[in-house]
Amino acid sequence: MTPQFNRTQRRVLSDKERRRQAKKRARELRRRKRRGKHGSNKPAYLRPRNIAFALLFLFLLISCFLTWGASGGDASQRKLEIPASNMDAVKDLALRPGEISEPYIPARAAYLLDTSTGEVLYEKNADEELPMASTTKIMTAIVVLEHASLDESTSISEMASSTGESSVWLEKGEVLTVEQLLYALMVQSANDSAVALAEHVAGSVEAFVAMMNGKCVELGAAHTHFTNPHGLDQSGHYTTARDLALISSYAMRNPVFRELVIADAYQIPWPGHPYPRVLENHNKFLKLYPYANGIKTGYTDEAGKCLVASALRDDRELISVILNGGESYWDQTIQLMEYGYRCFARVEYAYAGQILAEIDVGDYPRKKVALVAQRDMAFTVRRDRLGDFLTASLYCPHWMPYPVDRGQAVGQLVAGEGSEAEVRESMVSNVSCRPPNFLFRIFAFLGSILGMWWRWIRWLVPGL
Repeated sequence: MTPQFNRTQRRVLSDKERRRQAKKRARELRRRKRRGKHGSNKPAYLRPRNIAFALLFLFLLISCFLTWGASGGDASQRKLEIPASNMDAVKDLALRPGEISEPYIPARAAYLLDTSTGEVLYEKNADEELPMASTTKIMTAIVVLEHASLDESTSISEMASSTGESSVWLEKGEVLTVEQLLYALMVQSANDSAVALAEHVAGSVEAFVAMMNGKCVELGAAHTHFTNPHGLDQSGHYTTARDLALISSYAMRNPVFRELVIADAYQIPWPGHPYPRVLENHNKFLKLYPYANGIKTGYTDEAGKCLVASALRDDRELISVILNGGESYWDQTIQLMEYGYRCFARVEYAYAGQILAEIDVGDYPRKKVALVAQRDMAFTVRRDRLGDFLTASLYCPHWMPYPVDRGQAVGQLVAGEGSEAEVRESMVSNVSCRPPNFLFRIFAFLGSILGMWWRWIRWLVPGL
């Protein structure tokens, strides 16, 4: 009889299978034991290890928020007091109100400029357009000096030799250097020399006049227009006292021009004659005023008597302009100069490029830029107003965002604040400050977090 198979009969396990199941039961027993030890009935999120990880993540998140929240800075304006660097001298020069009176100047227009600071010390009808006679030759000399060499030779044309009134008797075909013609132009005020120089530089008088007017535009002399290089009366030929002072101030920056306008006399050869041409400077101001160092006289029927004068005293150079001044134009010029030197003083705060303050810039990382003066911070102040200029106020923010460009205005110096003579000058950044790349900023941000943690640790553990 064949035995019937029992479905419930258990399969006999091999030794290998039994060992595997034994190991599995042992692992399960150890797992149950650990769960019992640590409270297996608690949810997973309440287990100590998970709680620790959650707290650490929360701490990091709070640190990030606190660090990010501390980004930026105080963008409000701060005020710094900048004392005058020559305060002791300024105090001694101060006068009481009412001790200064302006000079009487009957000229049609007048102007007085301190070229060292750019301050206007006196003006009368400064923007009235008037003819200026031979003071025109100041611009003529500027254009020649900037477009020709002194040793260049030029042959005198018939047009130049026939130009009348003030001249050095140039002859057609005569050859002279640019230097000789410039001395004839500025010492003798020679009209024929002006035409010869114009033709040499530009090829024609018309082209040269266009160069003169172009230079006016470049200098900002908006109310000046030339129609010839010598200054003889002609429709459309005019300037203002302000523009003429601006042009003259620019010309005096050229050392060759300065030599021309201070020369008492000069000699140039005179072919066919037994003696040279002797040129004499007609600017009597050079002899009348001990500090005089230029510049140019002028006279025509329409312009009247004109004088642009320059003087240097106590490291201060003044330029005065008299247009249509009448017979007393020499005395008026001296009055203006004395008024400028006796009644005004220079107040100095900083030199060009001097660091006056520092400003924080950006975040992650935070950088600094220095606040500097673009030019010498010096002002010419009337002596009865010096009390308002003993200190200046520097206004600038504590912090600025990226980016900051070199030369960008980031502050302002205010001198004589609140007075009628108040002046303001922009202060600029001395360097460019750009944000670094993204990766570098991430590391800087993490560094800020570590820095915050270190401050907390030092707070918790005093003396660490």
